Amino acid sequence: MSKKLVAVLAIVIGSVSSIGCSGSAELQGRIDELTREQEELQRQKEQTESDLLSYKAKCEALERNRAVSRQAPASAPAVTPVPAESEKGMDIRKRGNDTVINLPSDVFFASGSATLSAGGERTMARVADYIKKHRSGGLIRVEGHSDSDPIRKTKGKFHCNYELSFERAHAVVHYLVDKGHVDSQRLVCEAFAENQPQSPSDKSKNRRVEIVLGN
Repeated sequence: MSKKLVAVLAIVIGSVSSIGCSGSAELQGRIDELTREQEELQRQKEQTESDLLSYKAKCEALERNRAVSRQAPASAPAVTPVPAESEKGMDIRKRGNDTVINLPSDVFFASGSATLSAGGERTMARVADYIKKHRSGGLIRVEGHSDSDPIRKTKGKFHCNYELSFERAHAVVHYLVDKGHVDSQRLVCEAFAENQPQSPSDKSKNRRVEIVLGN
């Protein structure tokens, strides 16, 4: 309890004895109000501390991803489409021994947003079913990618393409865990921003989230 509140309460309590019963109810109400205000301030303080810790963890993750991206190839590794009959409406490809599910950001997210669209969630339900059916075990990497355009319209929300691509990958991870019931221990979230483009001329292909299923 703050020193200011203690002092106010002491004055109020001292006043009760001098005023008598007629004013005691009003004074007690004031005491209760001050107590509630103090509790709310304490709750806000704890929430702020929690938010700061979360933001610090996010920044550390982004810094790790920057280090990885600086060592990443100038373009995305070559992928080979899986035969159409096995795709079931999803863009599934092979990258070496890995299976890659490609999620175009323009389809799954609104411009400048890291919230899955309604259509994106419907497709994610099929993605989750595919993972549980074909990859019941093993590590799953969820990689966020962006184009090379700097953040402008949503600068107040996302400071850079690393943060936007990370948050979109994070949204996919949250869906897989919360609604797709995929084991969270299997999931790793990464961000590459514009450092692994799929196309030098078509920026829409570079804005994507990839779910990489290792063997």
